Amino acid sequence: MTIYRCVILEDDDIAQKILATNIKRLPHLEIVQVFGNPIEAIPLLHQGKVDILFSDVEMPEISGLDLIKTLEAPPQIILTTSHSDYSMEAFDVGVTDYLLKPFSFERFLKAVNRAIDNINIKNKASQKPVVQEEQIIFLKAGRESLKFFVNDIQYIEALGAYTRVFSKEKPVLISESISDLQIKLQPLNFIRVHKSYLVPRFKVTGISSRHVILDKLKIPLGVSYRETIEKLFEEKSGS
Repeated sequence: MTIYRCVILEDDDIAQKILATNIKRLPHLEIVQVFGNPIEAIPLLHQGKVDILFSDVEMPEISGLDLIKTLEAPPQIILTTSHSDYSMEAFDVGVTDYLLKPFSFERFLKAVNRAIDNINIKNKASQKPVVQEEQIIFLKAGRESLKFFVNDIQYIEALGAYTRVFSKEKPVLISESISDLQIKLQPLNFIRVHKSYLVPRFKVTGISSRHVILDKLKIPLGVSYRETIEKLFEEKSGS
């Protein structure tokens, strides 16, 4: 059984105890340390040895959101707060989930499962690439057919009847619709995550409620696609 290392960052004693109790109910979670002051947590968080951070937003000296922005390689972050005002900013900085106090154990468990799915996706993506770098595909650009290395394609964006392919080189305008490319690229493990975006499944390193994360890139995750994408990666992490 894989054990996931957790840190609690919360300045309220009662909230600390509630989080600790919930974490201890799950045998695959381990509390590494509990902090009441975010400044004291910074050295440990920068070591990269924490899997999941449970953090309040409003705390002394520095807010949980401001702390997250200082981390170059943040763990999976589950915010716990009494205020809904921060939800938009929270997801913009890439948090895994946002728990409004008081929350049930079932809601807590859903957030933990999402964090673990993201960790498993990231680990599998780094260990086992799905395609080989030399695999190529030809896409129409006006009267020409341009060659692309599949592993170089970062994502594809719809532009009306056209699309724009973002790769290691400059973006290229393609005279094929995103629906046509979805059919063409599906055998190569590209997935539709939004009405305007296709991404390579093998480059996905995480999922939040509003984004699909490709390393340092955040691609919008459409509401109508979210359930399908979450199930797809649940199956992948369990395989």
